[in-house]
Amino acid sequence: MNHTPSQLLTIEARTAILDREIARYVKRGFRLVTRTPTTAQLLKPKHFSFLWATFWLLCLVVGLLVYLFYYWSRRDQTIYLEVDPTGRIRKT
Repeated sequence: MNHTPSQLLTIEARTAILDREIARYVKRGFRLVTRTPTTAQLLKPKHFSFLWATFWLLCLVVGLLVYLFYYWSRRDQTIYLEVDPTGRIRKT
């Protein structure tokens, strides 16, 4: 919105607009860090999610268990080598 010099808002009007906007962000979990009459800096702190932590732990643990069961179910590979009377190597 373009304003002509006669339509410019006063500091009080701008502060009121900023107050309403800050209130909207505070309801969404933001905290006010610094403030001047026409500017504000807000911060939304991060939070730890036990649900996501548990989900990823289960995925990694389940994946590890699947691999371990696969590993334990495999047999060692055995090769039997024999040199026949003609000098050829037979592998079985």
